[in-house]
Amino acid sequence: MRKQREGVDVKVVLDGVSRETLRYNTATAEFLKSIGVRSVKLTSKFTHIKLYIVDEYFIIGSHNLSASGLSRWEVSVMVRSKPMSDRLSELFHEILVKEEAGPLVFRDVLECGVYYEVAANTRVLRAIYDRFRRAEGRIKVLMYIATLSKATRRIYDLLKEKEDRGVDVAVLLNGASELSRKYNTPVAEYLKELGLRRVLLSERFVHAKLIVVDDYVILGSHNLTSSSVAGRLELSMTIESRNLANALDTLFEHLYREEERGRKNK
Repeated sequence: MRKQREGVDVKVVLDGVSRETLRYNTATAEFLKSIGVRSVKLTSKFTHIKLYIVDEYFIIGSHNLSASGLSRWEVSVMVRSKPMSDRLSELFHEILVKEEAGPLVFRDVLECGVYYEVAANTRVLRAIYDRFRRAEGRIKVLMYIATLSKATRRIYDLLKEKEDRGVDVAVLLNGASELSRKYNTPVAEYLKELGLRRVLLSERFVHAKLIVVDDYVILGSHNLTSSSVAGRLELSMTIESRNLANALDTLFEHLYREEERGRKNK
């Protein structure tokens, strides 16, 4: 509210469809309106995007605007790029006014030479499959929810094919909530039946949606599900950066080893 009084353009869009989030978002929207924030909207279309735009900066990832994110494994990135922030502001306006974000891809190169792209909705599963197909060194998957479907089975089968060719493949799925176990347990069993060597359900709450493939990082709001590209608003990034990929691979391996140690100590 203080920033709005200073002349900053403040707008907030919150999901108004999911039963899980509506309880919290309705109270938040009412509070924001009560303190004078003029542009606050609860959507009528499932909005799973986690996007924050501040001047020439933007943040995309798995973090909701809640304190619970402090006790979960989350992954988001902040990028400084005025051209991309302007494009994402236009996308935000489309969601605010029309509740639409088509199967679009925005591409950009940072001053440091890092290439990245931001994709909405249906393009993400295709991008994941294409990136896995090209993998030569590593594929690490840290995911809140994964499901079994025709589209995702193609991805899982490809993981085993890549492992057989010498690619370092590991999958860590959230196993700390009833909802995630419902979907992730059959996926973990399917991957193990394929013969994938490193597959675990985590005991600590994983809300991240993170994939590391060679020198590429894919992160955002998309879970590894067909529903994430059907009838809802999603947004994810693909970043080509060896340094970032190495850092997040190190994080992944730390989490994976923690889960293995926890099982051995029981």
